[in-house]
Amino acid sequence: MSHAPASDNAPASGPGGRGPGPRRAAESPGGPSAQDRAFIALLGAYRSHGGLSRLGGPAPGARVRTEGWTVDVEARLVTGALFGFHWHDDFWIPLFQFDGPGPTLARGPQRVAAELGRGFDGWALASWFVQPNAWLADNTPIAWLPSRLPDVLAAARADRWVGKG
Repeated sequence: MSHAPASDNAPASGPGGRGPGPRRAAESPGGPSAQDRAFIALLGAYRSHGGLSRLGGPAPGARVRTEGWTVDVEARLVTGALFGFHWHDDFWIPLFQFDGPGPTLARGPQRVAAELGRGFDGWALASWFVQPNAWLADNTPIAWLPSRLPDVLAAARADRWVGKG
């Protein structure tokens, strides 16, 4: 399975990573769909945090290859150690989930995703990490993750309970 780092003109789609999500959103006449605009926003938000990696569709045995290393994505998605999302016909993985230049998974994103719970699919998780969060003084969770993991975990816990209503 091949992948390529995300670029500004790359397409993507809705939820995934923790289960199938909708494929392509209906095209809006005269411009990009709301889902296309949301994906473009994610591309920009993740650019300074390692970017997004595109798989050529979520197929069995899918792997991410970056900087000379390969990761078995399917196994890590099943266990919840990694998340990603569908956009159009591709599957996208936020690369901040990896530590350094090797295939080691970062523990912080795994812990936060577990705290948010199964109610957050891959698209929602990817969005949550890069949106300003009131529990974090309107900073993004991804910005606080390296130095303030306990605060990010507390914000995730609060958002999980708020989401359950």
